[in-house]
Amino acid sequence: MLKITNFQLYCLLVLLIAPIAVFEQSHRLIHIAHNNAWLSFIAAIVPVMLMVLMFSHIIKKSSQAFPLMLHEHLGKLLGFILGVLYIVVFILSCSFSLRIFIEFMKTNVLSNTPISFFIGIIILLGFTAIKLGLGSIARIAEILIFTGLPFLVIIVLLSLFPNFHIDRIYPVGYISYKSFGLSILIAAVIPSKIMSILTLVFFIPDKEKSFSIMTKVVITYLLVMALITFAIIVTLGIYPAMSYIFPTFNMMRLAHVGQFIQNLEIVIVALLIIGFFGAFTVSWFMACYTTQKLFNLNDYRFVAAPTTVIIGILSLVTSQNVLEVVIWSMTFIVLMYAVFFILIPFIIFIICLFKKSPVAEQMGDTGGIINQGDGPPESRVHSG
Repeated sequence: MLKITNFQLYCLLVLLIAPIAVFEQSHRLIHIAHNNAWLSFIAAIVPVMLMVLMFSHIIKKSSQAFPLMLHEHLGKLLGFILGVLYIVVFILSCSFSLRIFIEFMKTNVLSNTPISFFIGIIILLGFTAIKLGLGSIARIAEILIFTGLPFLVIIVLLSLFPNFHIDRIYPVGYISYKSFGLSILIAAVIPSKIMSILTLVFFIPDKEKSFSIMTKVVITYLLVMALITFAIIVTLGIYPAMSYIFPTFNMMRLAHVGQFIQNLEIVIVALLIIGFFGAFTVSWFMACYTTQKLFNLNDYRFVAAPTTVIIGILSLVTSQNVLEVVIWSMTFIVLMYAVFFILIPFIIFIICLFKKSPVAEQMGDTGGIINQGDGPPESRVHSG
């Protein structure tokens, strides 16, 4: 029986929500809230913590992991239909992450390299991780967070201090309440991807720890995003930041240590690749696991091969250029996350308010066994 540690779950969730947001969320909010975009992440702590409480209550009142949780609370027919839609959502999330990676590499790193090369590299790495199983993905996530997160913060600080122009955040006092409110809502949408904890929490020894784990994840996300957005505004200025597709990268390119350490682009690109790989792989795992449970398959690893083709094709057809990627990022993706990661869980939360907690014998049930010990048992067996 596979179990992952609480810290591994934390790493998986941080990888799921942070890497994509680091390179595209700041650009989105600067367009909406301008100088006050960095404050949106601080103010978003209220709706984000309410969301954490919502997920925590759903976990407490559920005896089965997502997606069979949908059957438990909404009935088998509606639960199955929504489960199929969630498979589509997870695959679209993978494809969109892959498309952002492609556009970044095309516009900033290797402009003459065929798109198929980038798609092949990321899909091959993700496919290998899926075939190795969740335990291996969790261990990889630990390594990526240990190495990537400190380096990210250090590079941002190295970019910030030599190019610090505090006047660029003025006027802090002038806030359009409509724009600021919208920016807070959008800042809170991306952390809703921690909805995957409704599955992953059943792999840790004590699911009652879910609240503290989610709290650490969202605080990490909000602090990192507030720092990065503040650094973009202070170093680049509002209008240059709005004109760049990936202002985070342009800001981080300013990092240097005196005359000794300069041109850190190779480190920045390496951070980007491992971050995108992590976010891509966790979303892909959720698509495979959800498919296995809904269709009562033997092992989610078998689902990785056919979904490879779907993800690759969708990453090509969803947008034709970087402008369409930006449009998708600011409209469809935000709406999709709001509906499937906030609205539908909120409906389940309302239903759970009127239900009793599951009996102790059902606490570990995920509705099926994953082969090779890669999952919780189907039921508890009691002796005597």
